[in-house]
Amino acid sequence: MKFSEVFEEKIWNASNILTMTRMILLPVYVWLGGAYREDPGGPMLWVLLSLISGAVISDFLDGFLARKLHQITKLGQYLDPISDKTVTLVAMLDCALHYGFPWFVFGFCVFREILGVWVGSYLYFKRDMQGSPNMWGKFGVGAVALSVIWHVLTPYFKLKGLTGIWLDAWISAALIFFIFLAGMIAYGRTYWRIILHGKTKST
Repeated sequence: MKFSEVFEEKIWNASNILTMTRMILLPVYVWLGGAYREDPGGPMLWVLLSLISGAVISDFLDGFLARKLHQITKLGQYLDPISDKTVTLVAMLDCALHYGFPWFVFGFCVFREILGVWVGSYLYFKRDMQGSPNMWGKFGVGAVALSVIWHVLTPYFKLKGLTGIWLDAWISAALIFFIFLAGMIAYGRTYWRIILHGKTKST
C-alpha cells in the first residue's frame, strides 16, 4: 500500500477527530498537572481527572463510532494506535517525573511501543497487513489509565494524611510491566504468524 492512499478517503470524521484531539490536548494535560502539583488540595485535581477520564472514554468511543457510523479509514486504523501510544507514554513520563513511577518500567514501555510501531508500520505499509488487537493490549490501556489516575491522586492522599503500602508506586508499575510483557509475547506470536503465513488471526 502506498502512503498517499491513506489520504484518498474522507479522513475528517468524528472518529479521527477524537483520536487527534487526544494528542492535541497533551500540552493541556502537562500544564494542568503542573498547576495541580502546586496546589494538590485545589480544584485543579478534578479538572485533571476529568481530562484523563475524557481521554480514556474517547479511546473507546472513537473505535465504536468508526464501526457504528461506517467511518473506518486507513488513517484512523494507523493513527489511533499511534495516538494511544503517545498519550500513554506522555502520561507515564509525567508520572515518572513527578509521582514516583519507576523509570525502568517506563523505559520498558518505551521500548515496547517503539518495537510495536516499527513492526506494525512494516506490516501495514510493506505487506498491506495489520495485526489484530488482543486482550492484553486492552488490559494494558486500562491498567495505565488506572495507574495514572492513582499516581495523580497520591499528592492529594498525602495532603489528607493518608499513608500506607497501598500508595507505593511499585504496585501499579509491576501490574503494568507484567501486562505489557504478556502483551508483547502475544503480539509477537501474532506478527510471526503474519510474516510466515500472511494470517491475521488474533491471539
